[in-house]
Amino acid sequence: MLKKFLLILFFLILPFYQTISQIKIVESVPVETILTESGLARPYDEWLDMINNANRTIDIEVFYFANKQGEPLEDIINALISAGKRGVKIRIIVDKSFVEKNENSIEEIRGKKNISIRKIDIKSITGGVMHSKHFIVDNSEIFLGSQNFEWRALKHIHEMGIRVKDKNLAKLFSNIFNMDWKLCAKHDNSTISKLREKYSVKVNKKNPLLINTSEFGKVRLFPTVSPESLTPEGYSDELEELLDIIDNAKSKLRIQVMTYSLKNEFYKIDRALRNAADRGVDVKIIFANWTIKKETIEDIKSLSQVKNIEIKFSSIPEYSMGYIPYSRVDHSKYLIADDEISRISTSNWEHGYFENTRNMSLIIYNKEINKLLERVFYNSWNSSLTEKVEPSKEYKAVKRN
Repeated sequence: MLKKFLLILFFLILPFYQTISQIKIVESVPVETILTESGLARPYDEWLDMINNANRTIDIEVFYFANKQGEPLEDIINALISAGKRGVKIRIIVDKSFVEKNENSIEEIRGKKNISIRKIDIKSITGGVMHSKHFIVDNSEIFLGSQNFEWRALKHIHEMGIRVKDKNLAKLFSNIFNMDWKLCAKHDNSTISKLREKYSVKVNKKNPLLINTSEFGKVRLFPTVSPESLTPEGYSDELEELLDIIDNAKSKLRIQVMTYSLKNEFYKIDRALRNAADRGVDVKIIFANWTIKKETIEDIKSLSQVKNIEIKFSSIPEYSMGYIPYSRVDHSKYLIADDEISRISTSNWEHGYFENTRNMSLIIYNKEINKLLERVFYNSWNSSLTEKVEPSKEYKAVKRN
């Protein structure tokens, strides 16, 4: 009788243990800055762990690869090659227009065992680019963040990402990858329509995933996708959900994003932020100094003068070994709202990133993750790396390349 009872108990509790998921907030920090003291997981370690422990598949969808001999990404690339040699099937999607005109490091692994590479021509489909940065391992865990697969993102750029081990979430990301993999080969309107239907889901804001995690307890979350024209049915739209978060914020918004622009009459986010501040929400924003341009600075100054809105520019000092093009910048794209909502994204806050470019975000409901990201925010906000926007100050664009 006791044996029978124990057997029944075992099968009752087994599903619970099988559904324990894992979440890690993963931050890239520029060396030689105070940001290195955050204590969060680093993408170099997490990516190597995910790749080295892959058993069957690795699917990577990223804007571009950029390697440099002797720098951290070299280990990541070697790990991918080793995974292919041990039988892991690896598929990689990069943006066609950007890669062909700029970085071609992806060619280092073309032709390696079990590695297939495709270039997606989003420019021909929507006029944008494939800007997302995510990958899926064994259809069971994902990484999403602002980090491209490039050496500077691991050492010289401030980035924010998230690693989630959960099969149901991985399926949602795999759908987007598989759709885009097919769009690399054929992208006429009929094909797009069929793929949007084929990869339709029922997980969205109205029906989020509920997962049990070992680190943060119960977490509700769901992905959002851009652009709407290439989003499978049932997924939540990225811009729509971002605006919803801002529109429903009650007490505070903490935002860290690289660039901000009202170009092409893109006023939706600006209006939402002003409305939030008008109803008493405390809004604090960090933009990278890369967003300082003639066509953006006056709009940012205007926003900074709204009651309850404070804005700072982030500036990362030059590396002690000399100037490095396209680095030493705050490239993160995340926010928190009130005490529970968090959003980690690949989108900057400009029209094209939502309208015609492939991007993804994760919307997360969990108080502990919210607190963790708020701590990251204040690490920058309270540091010497940020300075308050002054409406009377004359700003000049900074050197990028």
